[in-house]
Amino acid sequence: MILELNDHQKKAVGHYEGPMMVLAGPGSGKTMVITYRLKNLIQKHQIAPNRILVITFTKAASLEMKQRFEHLAKEEGIYASGVNFGTFHAVFFRILRGIYGYTVEQVLREEEKEAILRELIRKEELSYEDEQDFLMELQTEISLMKNELMDLSYYHAMCCSTEVFRHIVTQYERKKHKLGKIDFDDMICLCYETLKKNPSVLSWWQKRFQYILIDEFQDINRSQYETIKMLAAPENHLFVVGDDDQSIYKFRGARPEFLLQFPKDFPHTQQVILDVNYRSTQGILEASYNVIKNNQQRYEKKMKAIHDFGKKPILLQPEDSQDEAALVTELINKLHQKGVPLEEMAVLFRTNLQARAFIDLFLDYHLPFYLRDETPNIYDHWIAKDIEAYFQLCFNIHQNEYIQRIINKPKRYISKGSMVDAKKRGGSIIDQLYQSPSLKSWQLNRLEELQFHLQQLAKKKAKEGIRYIRNTIGYQEFLVEYSEYRNIDSKGLREILDELQEGAREEQSIEDWLSHVQAVRWELAQRKQAFKYNKTKQPGITLSTLHGAKGLEFQVVFITGAVEGVLP
Repeated sequence: MILELNDHQKKAVGHYEGPMMVLAGPGSGKTMVITYRLKNLIQKHQIAPNRILVITFTKAASLEMKQRFEHLAKEEGIYASGVNFGTFHAVFFRILRGIYGYTVEQVLREEEKEAILRELIRKEELSYEDEQDFLMELQTEISLMKNELMDLSYYHAMCCSTEVFRHIVTQYERKKHKLGKIDFDDMICLCYETLKKNPSVLSWWQKRFQYILIDEFQDINRSQYETIKMLAAPENHLFVVGDDDQSIYKFRGARPEFLLQFPKDFPHTQQVILDVNYRSTQGILEASYNVIKNNQQRYEKKMKAIHDFGKKPILLQPEDSQDEAALVTELINKLHQKGVPLEEMAVLFRTNLQARAFIDLFLDYHLPFYLRDETPNIYDHWIAKDIEAYFQLCFNIHQNEYIQRIINKPKRYISKGSMVDAKKRGGSIIDQLYQSPSLKSWQLNRLEELQFHLQQLAKKKAKEGIRYIRNTIGYQEFLVEYSEYRNIDSKGLREILDELQEGAREEQSIEDWLSHVQAVRWELAQRKQAFKYNKTKQPGITLSTLHGAKGLEFQVVFITGAVEGVLP
């Protein structure tokens, strides 16, 4: 079925040569514009399909684009086989494969990468609370450094000391070279370096991809942009579609400013704004515009809906995250009773941390839900495990697993050697420490102080208990010191502590809190296992970060945590 295009869409579709920037607001039909432009290039301008390159950011988007174009071509009776669709990684790996003969087997799998880095960080004998957390931070920082095309020798690390970071990365690169492998970040960086150093090779690929179309351009990073600029030259038949207002991946290295500077980099750029929304009501568009218009650096655009004004978005003003989760849960039940399917409702939040309150309540009320992302369970975080250890010890101080966990949180100056000796002698570690000849009287006083705090803790409810651990025992002070040592912002760790404290109900006993933690861990582990063997969406309410929900549609959407400084 051939669809009717509006005037702005026609202008974008009809563009032939040179650079064009299409600012496509949400629900404005950008996929249709890209597929119709492909048809136009092939049908009207007789461009060979295999000279056209279409780049998307995900495999799913690439497959959808390809299928929609092939369906359109079939309807129009166009022979369009050969158009190149792919993600940045897929396209750049294809170039490397053509130059160096790389095979898929030479691409380092994520589990291989983790294993190599894990081995390297263990050799450094670093002090961190959770190895997996540190590993993820390290991988993220290596990716950001590479995607920004930064030289390791000038890079200053954030996740650990710069010296340690540089040593780990150097060893990692040597290991890859020895194995004859590259990782996903190398696909981009190596492609950039190769094309930059080899003009004849670059010229061949420039002729191969004469017309380049890029979707979601606001999510491009430096290495991708610099490589595309080389490939598009000298004709610059570059057609980019994006929306600076929808840039939400800066934490992954996305640089929306490249969309803003695109007309400067390509002086003869033609621009068109797709400002008609085919998805939402005008009421929703007005509300979103009143927020986004406050962005200081943006292209001015105001979306118009083809639908009626519709209902205004409803503003709820709960007192805290617990109250918010309770209100949302109540509304979901009411809407479901009125006939809205649970699958047509979504609860969105900025960070996975905010999912905790909803998971807790949905489990309590036996409401089926689907976790869109692989949402980490807050109760699996090392801070939650520290709180759990304190709670367990307040009932029985002779549980060695828990005493080892918190003995120096905060610092009680019990050395690793003393702990190893106590463990070797068998029995209760705390008893062995009291009998240790190596401990000074002031250290024994610290142990007695710990014992006193645990006795006081046993008398409290869970919420008050977390507050006591945090302030009286000095756990928050430990988090601040740990953050300084790791050279990270303590705000994120304090937020986890805040969430745990807020999640404990006012009259909930410590025993009930511990039982609840175990129940949530079991339930989420079961869901994770089920999803591993059955990749389809589970029935129920969708819980998702805003990033994970991009492009999805629901009858009812709850945007939670809309607090100044948090969202937006």
